[in-house]
Amino acid sequence: MSSNPNDPAWRGAPTASAFVDLFTDKPVADQTECKVVFDEEALYALFICHDSKPDQIVGREINPESQFNGEDTVTLSIDPYNGRNGSSMSRFTVNAINTRTETIAGGHSSKAEWRGVWQSTTKRTSDGYVVEMRIPWRILNYPKSSKPIDMDVNFDRYQAHTKTNSQWAYVTPSYKPELLGLLKGVTPPKQDSRSRWQFLAYDAPAVNEGSLSNRAGLDARYAVTNEQTALLSLNPDFINIEQQIAGVDFVHTERLLSDARPFFTEGGDYFNPISQFEYGIPFYSQRIGPINFGTKFYGQLSQTAKLGTLAVNQTDGSTATFTNYSLNIGSTFSQAFYASSYDLGPQHDLLAGTTFNKRWGNWFVHNATAVEDTGHGTETAGNNAIGFTGPKLFSEIQQIWVDPSFNPPLAYVPWQNRRGAYTYTNFNDTIPRGPFHDWNCYLYTPNFHQSDGTIQERGVQGGVNFTTRDDQAISFNRSITDYQTGSDNTYDVSYAYNASNRFKQASIEYLFGQQNSATSRYINLRGSLRVFHRLDLGLSQSVLQFTPDARQTIATVGWQIDSRRSVTGRFVDTNGFQNFFLSYESAGWTGMEVYVILGDPNALTFSRILSLKFVWAF
Repeated sequence: MSSNPNDPAWRGAPTASAFVDLFTDKPVADQTECKVVFDEEALYALFICHDSKPDQIVGREINPESQFNGEDTVTLSIDPYNGRNGSSMSRFTVNAINTRTETIAGGHSSKAEWRGVWQSTTKRTSDGYVVEMRIPWRILNYPKSSKPIDMDVNFDRYQAHTKTNSQWAYVTPSYKPELLGLLKGVTPPKQDSRSRWQFLAYDAPAVNEGSLSNRAGLDARYAVTNEQTALLSLNPDFINIEQQIAGVDFVHTERLLSDARPFFTEGGDYFNPISQFEYGIPFYSQRIGPINFGTKFYGQLSQTAKLGTLAVNQTDGSTATFTNYSLNIGSTFSQAFYASSYDLGPQHDLLAGTTFNKRWGNWFVHNATAVEDTGHGTETAGNNAIGFTGPKLFSEIQQIWVDPSFNPPLAYVPWQNRRGAYTYTNFNDTIPRGPFHDWNCYLYTPNFHQSDGTIQERGVQGGVNFTTRDDQAISFNRSITDYQTGSDNTYDVSYAYNASNRFKQASIEYLFGQQNSATSRYINLRGSLRVFHRLDLGLSQSVLQFTPDARQTIATVGWQIDSRRSVTGRFVDTNGFQNFFLSYESAGWTGMEVYVILGDPNALTFSRILSLKFVWAF
């Protein structure tokens, strides 16, 4: 690839142009031109990005698979199934200095050979920059067809100095996939070029408190078809995966934490039938601890049907399964059926549920229902919603019920014994002139009680947020809410300098008032800075004055030696319990990955562990 728009390969290729602002649907001043061609091996995309101020093009991130907040980027989105619903959409993003990240439909693990290797080049020009992408067919799921097929496609660009999102097919800020563009007459290869069998192994010798140990594991992935994958994992590495740290701010329910463990991220999108803003999440992978082995099958069964199913045997002797079957018919209707089981000795738990989603223009309805059988009786939970989703306005009313003992072992259910409804409204818009670039506001009004009629959550919460043209963020939030255990009456204000630039950023949040009927003060200070072009420093300090008081300090350091090698460290002090770890890694590309890790990233206190880890795919 040459990033040369005059290359003969691009001559005669149709051009997508006339990009419009995502919020206003008006042509942007600095336009973009895109072309796509293909052959038996790959898809190729060309972006020609014009910029009236090329000296203000922003490119900072050199670490692949990172977020590019506040940077100039282009994105190719493609769904080979032409479902007009976005459920099988893969996205490939490149920033202005040729750092790549992607979201493969269904979700993939971090190892490059499994995630999918693709290429890009970038080139600065006198009036902007040019990006060329090469995306091999073997990293995409696509239907077999003896005839040319149409694929859903879109092209997006973010321009940093104007904070403008523009796109070729205007799908609106609320994302209406029926408005996606079409890549017509595509002929993917009839013979799948990917390997049917792929293996991913690790070995982790360690010195733990003076004792030698060794852990090893193996993942085997089998491509059943172009569209379906089976996975077997033996003794996967759950120890050295750096997980999200729970904060010390006061919350009324269990915290919901993300999961970075590869066994669960691989094909993870096939296991999410509903969102966290409903009765709960039927499969919350954080419920599963270390496992001896696990199996998965996931993929497209047809153009409209998907299946994800898994089973694990945990080291505590328990077994757990989860299955999700979903249908996406057109852009306005979807339905899912899901079930889970959990067995540990005499404990047996079964869960079955269904979801229904239908949209008419900007209006939608949603339903989710679940039944739990513990062997001693059944409990139910569910929700019904009706709402409006427009370009700038989202509003819904949602009724929720959760029986008193409904709490499946594999699910995240923040509230039991819940009856009632909430309304939620959010409005956001850009501001054409003046110091502010955009703003949004929200209003949340919960009204829930328990089965005996006592209040569980009732009140009003709202806030407003502004972002300035020079990248400052200001927000104000207010809560007046009664709970079963007490009342909240709080003010929450925050300010961020360089809100989208993690390499030179500072922020402060201050909450004060009453929480759970007790005087509360919470302050959170954060800062991050890149020095010497490759050394990233971060520090956060959180203090909660409450009953009881809590304090947390997190310091991070990261030295990006190059795009493949890095040294990272993290120190965490939570209420006097101190932990730190330091790691070196050579990873992110093909071939063997090497890690050297001092400490345990997820322990409460420091562990005297020095471990090596080798990961290779074959």
